[in-house]
Amino acid sequence: MKNKRLAIFLIIFVFLAVFVVLSSTIFSLRKVEVRFMSSTNVLTNTEEAMIESGQFRYGENMFLLSKRTYTSNLEKNNPYLKVVNLETIFPNKLIINAVERNECYVIKLSNNKYAVVDEEMKVLKILDVYQNTNSNAIQVFNSGLAEQSVEAGDFFTLEDDYFKVLFDSFREWKISYADVKAKITSIELNYQKEGQLLIVMRSGVKILVQKSKHQLSDKLNLAFSFYDQTTDKNGNPVDNTKSGTILIAETEDKIYGLYNPND
Repeated sequence: MKNKRLAIFLIIFVFLAVFVVLSSTIFSLRKVEVRFMSSTNVLTNTEEAMIESGQFRYGENMFLLSKRTYTSNLEKNNPYLKVVNLETIFPNKLIINAVERNECYVIKLSNNKYAVVDEEMKVLKILDVYQNTNSNAIQVFNSGLAEQSVEAGDFFTLEDDYFKVLFDSFREWKISYADVKAKITSIELNYQKEGQLLIVMRSGVKILVQKSKHQLSDKLNLAFSFYDQTTDKNGNPVDNTKSGTILIAETEDKIYGLYNPND
């Protein structure tokens, strides 16, 4: 009987404690801040407008607020923003820990506009005209995405994470986003046959990867190892009269590469 009374007392105590916490203004949202975890180029001096775009409900209880909703608002309204997390600082503050997304690919749409996306295929901006240079995003041919209707802040609908794996593989070779874009001019999916990937380097060298959805990272590591051997420190072909093609293929038990300087 004594244990039963104790249990009832504890239940009532917990209920009252929760009620006090949830009804207390001490734990009501009062302040939101932005903390960038890396350098920014586009999202500079935009913190105030960014916070406003999150549509935060000031006065809302800190224990009940929907971080998922606020994150969605922030990322939709700020295409270049990637929210790492919303950090709760008790009793009444939220910190938006964020990084700036990087321009990685350019997808030509069926309306003849161009969608600039990051490696997660989030649309950062829509362009009327795209000029391929060594400092902007890599053009993608035959993406299979042209018919999708997207605007800045949207994500392309994808069947898998191929594009992310592809760019991650590029960055295993050149860590810097700028270096990757300075070296690669375009890629083409399903080039001549299903699953074959064509990468055109700015030097003129072509990389042809067969069955690119299988062991892509390993295949590109081998491809770029070949490429580094066929170009000088400036990325120019060793043989100045031939650009050449690097073929990466596989057998049942191994991945291999061939370089044809005359192709």
